[in-house]
Amino acid sequence: MSNTLTNVKDIKVAQGALVPFRASLTPINSFSTNFSPEPADKLDTVRVPVVGAASASSDFAGDYTANADSTVSVIPVQLNRHKFKTVHVTAREAAETALNVLETLVASAVKQLAQDVLQDIFSEITAANYGAPAIPAVAASAFDYKKVLNIREACSNVKMPITDRALVLDGAYYTNLLADDVIAKSFYLPITQPGVVDAQIRRLGGFNVQETVILPENSEKLVGFASHPSGMAIAMRYLVPVAQYDEAGAVTDPETGLTFGYLRYTETNSNRIFVTVECLYGFKAALADAIQRIVKP
Repeated sequence: MSNTLTNVKDIKVAQGALVPFRASLTPINSFSTNFSPEPADKLDTVRVPVVGAASASSDFAGDYTANADSTVSVIPVQLNRHKFKTVHVTAREAAETALNVLETLVASAVKQLAQDVLQDIFSEITAANYGAPAIPAVAASAFDYKKVLNIREACSNVKMPITDRALVLDGAYYTNLLADDVIAKSFYLPITQPGVVDAQIRRLGGFNVQETVILPENSEKLVGFASHPSGMAIAMRYLVPVAQYDEAGAVTDPETGLTFGYLRYTETNSNRIFVTVECLYGFKAALADAIQRIVKP
């Protein structure tokens, strides 16, 4: 069966849903990934390259191969997670409503699917995988710019590469950070303008800063984390359906490779159209020092 949608209406619905899917999975950019619309079965294994810090440069002594190794690992990630969300619409609902009901329902379903996938991935961020928190437990009301610098120091102490660092925070901690004097009174346009208008802090203390409201506590009071991509490996593929559907295919973001499956089928006895969106993926903890947890009291 082809993994490409062919029906024009289905393509329009699927492409419209790709926007919230990618947006909801933005924090996934904090990790090492191998995403593709290539077909796979559940429990298949995908190799995810994880690149840590490069080795030091060498003085030339007639041989370019000296000290050539870097911290590069290939992590085998099993595609052992499969989540789906199904929506339906009747012919009457579609005929009596001015807006495209199915398009709206699918977009909402894909957003929820992405959030559930992301929350599942976050469940890997535990003390067992990444050790003690970066800083002592801190309440949201006490989380400020100085705490961000303390986290930066903790990252540097474990030799986390300076480039590509991310800071993912629970909504309450992110909000309190917006009110910090250093940020609120900053005249640095990329921080101040989005911070006031859109409540966005894009870069701070050397981190790409991202807010989330779905971070699980993991029974350890987790409220955020600082990370380098080498901290976790994530894989995602397209699960080819075995049964026959009216329309089926992979929907992929061309830039990131993020992929979800789209299935449309009709129940003739009830005159209903069903659409299922699904995601086949897996994840695995990688370098322990590449994620520094933040916890609350």
